[in-house]
Amino acid sequence: MKLRLYIILIGIVLGLGSCGDGKPVRQLPHLGNTPYQQDSILVTYATNPDRALTLLDSALLLGNISEYRGQFIRAKIYCKSLEELRLDSAITICQDLLEHDSVRTEPTEQENVLDLLIATARAKHDNEAYLRWATQKAELCQQQGLENERWRTEADIGYVMTSLGQVDEGLQKLDEAIGHLDSPGSIDRMDAFIVACKRKINALSDLHRFDEVITLGQRILDRLDHYEQHANDYAEDSYRLSWSDNPSDRDRYLDFSRAQAWGFLAHAYAMLSEKLKVKSEKEKAKECLALFDQTDYGKTFAARRMIAPAQMALGMYDEALATYDEVEHRMAGDTLNEDYAVILRSRAIAARDKGRIVEALDYQTRYANLSKAVSDSLHRSEAHDYAARYHAQEQQLEIQEKEAEAQRSHIINIALAAGLLIVLVAALYIFYQKRIVNEKNRGLVRLIDEAIEYKERFVQLQNAIRRPSPENPSSAPAELKTLSDGELFLHLCDDIRENKLYLDPMFDRQAVCNRYNLSVAQVGSAFAQGSDYSSVADFIRDCRLEHACILLKTTDMKVTNVAAASGFSRATTFNHDFKTRFNLSPTEYRRQ
Repeated sequence: MKLRLYIILIGIVLGLGSCGDGKPVRQLPHLGNTPYQQDSILVTYATNPDRALTLLDSALLLGNISEYRGQFIRAKIYCKSLEELRLDSAITICQDLLEHDSVRTEPTEQENVLDLLIATARAKHDNEAYLRWATQKAELCQQQGLENERWRTEADIGYVMTSLGQVDEGLQKLDEAIGHLDSPGSIDRMDAFIVACKRKINALSDLHRFDEVITLGQRILDRLDHYEQHANDYAEDSYRLSWSDNPSDRDRYLDFSRAQAWGFLAHAYAMLSEKLKVKSEKEKAKECLALFDQTDYGKTFAARRMIAPAQMALGMYDEALATYDEVEHRMAGDTLNEDYAVILRSRAIAARDKGRIVEALDYQTRYANLSKAVSDSLHRSEAHDYAARYHAQEQQLEIQEKEAEAQRSHIINIALAAGLLIVLVAALYIFYQKRIVNEKNRGLVRLIDEAIEYKERFVQLQNAIRRPSPENPSSAPAELKTLSDGELFLHLCDDIRENKLYLDPMFDRQAVCNRYNLSVAQVGSAFAQGSDYSSVADFIRDCRLEHACILLKTTDMKVTNVAAASGFSRATTFNHDFKTRFNLSPTEYRRQ
C-alpha cells in the first residue's frame, strides 16, 4: 500500500507539472535517487531477501532495471535462500537466462549466470549439476584466457569430484589449482588461491583429514598477512576489490577471509580434540574460535551457521543450539533437507549430554527417518523441477500484473492532476483488479477440472485394458505378493478408486495392509517406488480432494459437509490441503 501511494504521489507531481503530456510513469527522469536501484537491492538482499524482492519488483515497475537484469537479480536472491522451492526457481531462471541474447553474445554475462547455477547447485547438494555447471564455466574461462578464474573453477570441480567418490582424482585437481595460484603479486590470484584452499578444506573435512585442514587454513592466513604487509606489490585486478577505493571495503574482505580461515581452524582443532582426546588441541580450537568471534563477519548469520559444528565438537551445546534455532526459523517449515537433519542430530547429542535420554532418542529417531527421506527424495527431482517452473511462471505473472498496474496508475495520475475523475478511476482500478484475480482463478479451475477428467479417463482406460474376460481369463490379477511395485500399485489404485475406499476417514496405510493382507513395507514400496506418490497418505489425500472437487461443482453441500463426505475428518485439514494442492480455497473453486 505504501508503494502504491508513493507511485500515486509521483503521478500527481508529473500530472501537475506537465498538464497531462502523456509520458508514462516508467520514464520519469527524477527517480534516480530512490531506493529502487540495483545497488540498493543487492545490499538489502544480504540481510533481508524478502525486502529485496519487494524493491526489485518496484524497480522493474518504475523501469529502473531492465527485465533481463531483474531476472538475474531475482535468481541471485533466490540462490541464497534456504528454501528448496526458491533454489529450484533460481535454477529455472538461470537456465532461461542462458538462452537470452544478452547472455549468449556476452561471455561475461554467461560467466555470471554460471556462477549462480554453481552456487545454487552447491546449496542444494546437487553434485552432478555442480560438476556440470563448473565444467562449463571452466571451459568458458579457458576460451577467454581468464586463467585465475579458470583455476578457481577447477578447484570447484576438484571438490565436487571428491564428493562423488573420485577422491584421488579430485584431490589431485585441487592440488593442481592451488599450485597454479600459489604466488603473490595479484589480488585476483590471491582471492582465487584462497577459494581453492577453501574448496580443498571442504573436501578434507568430508574425509576427516583435519590435520591437513590445519595446514591449509594457516596458508590462507599467511597469504593474507603477506598482502597486508606488501599491499603495494599486488596488482589491482580483482573484481572483488577493484571496484572500490574505500579502505573499509578492503578491510571487510580481509575480515571475511581471515574469519573463515579461523573458522576452518577452529573446526579442525575441535574435531581433532574430540577424536584424539588431546587437551592442547581443544585449547587451540577455543583460541581460533575466540579470534573468529572478534571479527565482523563472525557475527553474521552465515558465520554462526558455519561455526556451529565446532561449537558442538567443543561441547558448547547452548551456543550451537541457539544457532540451529535461527537456521530452523529461517527454514520456515522447509525441513526435508540435509540441513535440518544436521539440526536434529545435534539436538540429539545435546539432549543426551544433558541426561535427557528420551528426548535424545526422539531426535535421533527423527534424524534417521529424515535422512532416509532426504535420500529417497533425490530420486523424485522431477516433481521439484515442475514446481520450480510453476513458481517461476507465477513470478513472471506477478511482474506482468504489476506492469498492468503501472499503466492503470498512469491513468489515475492524470485523473488526480485534473481533480475530476478520482472516484471513477478508483472504481475502474478495483474492477480490473478483481477481474484479473477472477481470470486467474478461472484459469486454475479449468486446469484442475481438466486434470481430474483426464485422470478419470486414464483410470477407466487402464481398467478396461486389464479387466479379465471369459476370452482372456489370464488377465485376472496374480497373487498380490508376487507383483512388482508398479503392478501392485495399479491394482491397489484401481480397487481403492473403484470402491471409493478413501471416503472412509479411517482408511489409511494400515487399512490398506489389512484389506489386502500385505505388509507395511510392501505397501510403502508399491507407492514410493511404483508410482509418482511419495506415500499412501499422499495418494489417499489426492483421491479425496478430487472427489471433493466433483461435489463442489455438482452439489450445493456446505464446505464442511463436502469435507466429511470426501473422507476428511476435519474441515480445517480439508481447507489446508485443498489450498496447498490447488492454490485456491474450496469456496473460491466453487465460485468459479
